Amino acid sequence: LSFLFYNLAMMASAQAQTSTWHIRVLSASTGVCYNVALHPSELTVANIRRHLAAAMPPSDQILLLGPPYKVPKDSTLQSEEILNSLRLGDMEDDPSTSEQDMLSTTESTGAKRLFLFSKQALSQQAPDPPPCVLQPMDLSVPTQAGPSPLQLGGNNSPLHQALEVYERRFMLHLDQGRVLADGADLRLTACRTCVAEQAVMARALRAAVSNLSVHFNGTQRLRSEFTSDFQTKTGTHASLLRRFEVLLTSLGSVQLHPSLVSVARASGRVMETLLDTVPVERERAWAVQCQTSHQRLMTMFSELEGAFSQLGTTASREEEAKQDLQSEDTIQALWKEVEGVGQQIRDKQAERLEKLTSDHGEVVKVIMNAISGDAAHSAFTVLEDMSKASVDLVPSMQTDDLVLRQLMEKLAEAKTKAMKRMKVRLREVSVAQSGIQRVNSSVGVLKDALSQQNENMVHLEHVAELPEAYRDFLSEIRRRRAYGGAATSSSTAMMERLASMREDEVKAREKFLRGSGRHLMPAFFEIFTPTLATPPPLFTPQLPAMVEMDTLPDVGPSDNVLGSSSAASPMQGGVSSASSLTAVSQAQPDESAVNMSAVNEATDAPTNEHLIVSADDAGHDLIVGGNAAADAERKTLAYENAVLRQAIERMGTKSPRTYIEEAKDIGDVIEGGDVQSMNNVERMRKELAMAKMELLQAREQVAKKEEEAKLSDKISHSKFGVHDVALFMPTGRGSGGKRTYLAFHTNCPHHYLSTDNISGTPDFVLGRIVYQEALVAGELGTDANPYGLHLGTKFFVNTVEVVNSP
Repeated sequence: LSFLFYNLAMMASAQAQTSTWHIRVLSASTGVCYNVALHPSELTVANIRRHLAAAMPPSDQILLLGPPYKVPKDSTLQSEEILNSLRLGDMEDDPSTSEQDMLSTTESTGAKRLFLFSKQALSQQAPDPPPCVLQPMDLSVPTQAGPSPLQLGGNNSPLHQALEVYERRFMLHLDQGRVLADGADLRLTACRTCVAEQAVMARALRAAVSNLSVHFNGTQRLRSEFTSDFQTKTGTHASLLRRFEVLLTSLGSVQLHPSLVSVARASGRVMETLLDTVPVERERAWAVQCQTSHQRLMTMFSELEGAFSQLGTTASREEEAKQDLQSEDTIQALWKEVEGVGQQIRDKQAERLEKLTSDHGEVVKVIMNAISGDAAHSAFTVLEDMSKASVDLVPSMQTDDLVLRQLMEKLAEAKTKAMKRMKVRLREVSVAQSGIQRVNSSVGVLKDALSQQNENMVHLEHVAELPEAYRDFLSEIRRRRAYGGAATSSSTAMMERLASMREDEVKAREKFLRGSGRHLMPAFFEIFTPTLATPPPLFTPQLPAMVEMDTLPDVGPSDNVLGSSSAASPMQGGVSSASSLTAVSQAQPDESAVNMSAVNEATDAPTNEHLIVSADDAGHDLIVGGNAAADAERKTLAYENAVLRQAIERMGTKSPRTYIEEAKDIGDVIEGGDVQSMNNVERMRKELAMAKMELLQAREQVAKKEEEAKLSDKISHSKFGVHDVALFMPTGRGSGGKRTYLAFHTNCPHHYLSTDNISGTPDFVLGRIVYQEALVAGELGTDANPYGLHLGTKFFVNTVEVVNSP
């Protein structure tokens, strides 16, 4: 193979020098080879078709290049790799360079070939191919000798005439031998060409079958995928259509919430069950239409399955493949016969011709010696012996020539039979590909019909999903009402807090103005701070009204997940304590923390001192109290509870009301003593236990989140550990010239900030401690004492996750 690629490289170099590419186009119907010579800039499919127009009209041409066999494109033909692969195919098909048997090469060599098919030959009305006739079939063997090389000078003596008879006899045999030997060469060449053309036809059939297999396998994959999708969707549609009336009946048993009934009556409508919300007659008429289209779909699918089955199977194509293989074996046998018998006869004919030529030369020599000398009688003896020795040469050549003629007739008959079979096989391939195209088109039509049916069935699916949608609707209304209450309460609490802050600010300003502020000069009031004696501005934001709350019906509190009958306490805003998924707890004051929100609000202050909360203040935590804040927190928790309940129900868990109703039914059945019902009771208990477990897990997650939120709201100042939030303030420059930060603290000194992950030099850093390293200060001015502490002082370097930084 490497030798072949070396030769290809040399040929490609030669092609580049001559600036012409020779492409071999193989005719599938006859096996004839057409050589097309094109300049590299002319390597296009259109130019190849134009060069082949003399043999076949361009509109009738079908070109396949491969393997893998596909219709070539201009970009493909202009690829140097493809051109080299075509050259490799030429070398494999050349008997003089190929060391392998005919048709024995595989696709592993990388060789490619370009085949030409005729559209007209693929039609049903195409005529049978003409019979193959190899030439030369008959040889013109001379009956008279040609000109004599003897120069007797007009001497007509009996001796000379007798000698001339011998020369004329040997000359006639020589002329006949030349015709028979040349005929053997022509016959052998015709035989080789005939077998080679049959091999081309066999390769062309391989290409056609390969192209058909690609389309057939693609259709089979399409069939598998579409059938699975079709059966799944139509099965769902059929089930919905069968139980449509049952679904309508079940909707009549689902009572609407009393508040919804009242809203309907206020609108002049009477609706008491879910069925009353459905346009029943219109939905039934739509269901009838869907049933009709469903049956039509099933009929179309049955027809499509029949069309698929007509395409055949892999097993049905094995018999055709066996016949194709037998045809190729026949071609192999013919090739061996030609190379064996034909080559042997041609060689023998050449040897006999050489013998006749030498004999004639010897006869002429003997005659010339007899004429010029006295040994005439001995010459007759020699000539007679030579005549008797060569008497069988010409008859033997004629006998072998007859064998070659019979071989030619056999090969011509084999090619005629191969061309007829090729026509039939190509017609079968064409019919199969047409069937594949029709099936693919039918699949596209059925896909569109199925898509339309899916859209039509959506209306009926609304009816099937209505009970679940109604449950989610009630949950959605509860959540929205909870949100409205939480938003209103939170805004009220915010306004109260702002009013309280303003009141404190007014007192503080009055204290300053009546105290040390009264000693200030007028310049401080008139020039430096013109607003120094003015009260703080009144903050009166205009919050949008919750208009939506007026349109949401009151569907009552959420169902009790645990089945508890305890009443909702007033502090919980109408939400049952047993149904709450959020643990409601009041935050207890922590002497080691300061409310983070107070620091965040203080970031807009003009000086850094305003950020520090003194340890001498009345409390260490900045917690805003008041009934409005508590009410806002309760309603916010109720809103979170509604969100979590809705999420759990969407995950597939039964609603609390379902468990209550099933428990009541079980209680009634237990009194009857039904064993099967007892099993149902046990199953329901297990489901209830699982629901309780899910509830406990949800509560634990909520409590964990609240704990994390609780931690994140406090700034530690009396102790520092991992996960604590600390406020670090700049204290100057350290030994390395970098700005150092010390934690704001109460009797807990020497907690410094690691500035490795701090960008720039912010005025303060608020962060959560993620790592804490305890160290002991070394000598002053060394790396062991970066903060200038006394020798032996214990200090801490804290790495934080930044929460806030200017």
